Amino acid sequence: MIFFFISLFENSLTESLKTGFVVWIGIIFLFTTVGFFSEEWFIRRRKLKKLLKSEKYRKLSELGLKINDDLEFVGNINNYNVRFYLYEKYLKPNKYIDKHYMDIYCVPKSFDNFQNVIDKIKNISGIENAAWGYGILSIVYKKDSNDFIFSLDLTLKYLTKESITPLSKPDWEGSFKKEITSKREIEEKARTKRLIKIGKLDIKYVKSKNAST
Repeated sequence: MIFFFISLFENSLTESLKTGFVVWIGIIFLFTTVGFFSEEWFIRRRKLKKLLKSEKYRKLSELGLKINDDLEFVGNINNYNVRFYLYEKYLKPNKYIDKHYMDIYCVPKSFDNFQNVIDKIKNISGIENAAWGYGILSIVYKKDSNDFIFSLDLTLKYLTKESITPLSKPDWEGSFKKEITSKREIEEKARTKRLIKIGKLDIKYVKSKNAST
């Protein structure tokens, strides 16, 4: 808007609109570029360094879990596909707290005893919450939790004892992925606001899941 009004002093309305639009696109491109390199270079390198050097994460590697491109520990333990996440919760400039999550792909043959298993997992030291949905047992760790091996080992023992069926990636995709993808597309569409559409140029804004409406 500033460049548009400045341009009006010397140019026509049409030329001023073009100037304002070009500057607007340039600013969007600049912020996108800076954001991309910040996320993919600086933040990613810091997280990777933390994962490789920390003792508590090294033990996950010793179990056979490997770090993927998304900096998640993934692998197969006792036939269960496990995915361990590290998430940094922003507090203030240069201040973060670690949040940890774990997904185990499985499905119960019967739901009668499965809730009891989930309740037992919730009572494990260091576990904040646990829930199952769409073939995924999701476990949330408390922010001060450091011993991930103990909780993982105990969780797998509970699942094995109650004959909770492990899900391979093809089985999970065949049973749940389509439903999850469809749900996510609907949610994203509800959060998406189109800013401008001119021919093939289609600029949209997607609100955060936690953003208020």
